[in-house]
Amino acid sequence: VEHVKAERNLLAEVDSNCIVKLYCSFQDEENLYLIMEYLPGGDLMTLLMRKDILTEDEARFYIGETVLAIESIHKHNYIH
Repeated sequence: VEHVKAERNLLAEVDSNCIVKLYCSFQDEENLYLIMEYLPGGDLMTLLMRKDILTEDEARFYIGETVLAIESIHKHNYIH
């Protein structure tokens, strides 16, 4: 549960085009709810399951985007 709260805190703090936006969060006795930006294309795992294998250009693009995302969270002293 603590790792989910840490991710929530990161999402609330970081403002980057490479990181999904967190609009708000709340919890009840049993669950923590995160209201996040809708991503119509899904996440990278969904893409990999659908395509199975990425082309070299696609892999280069997604690796570059991942590096930019990690760089943006490092600026806030988070390590992934």
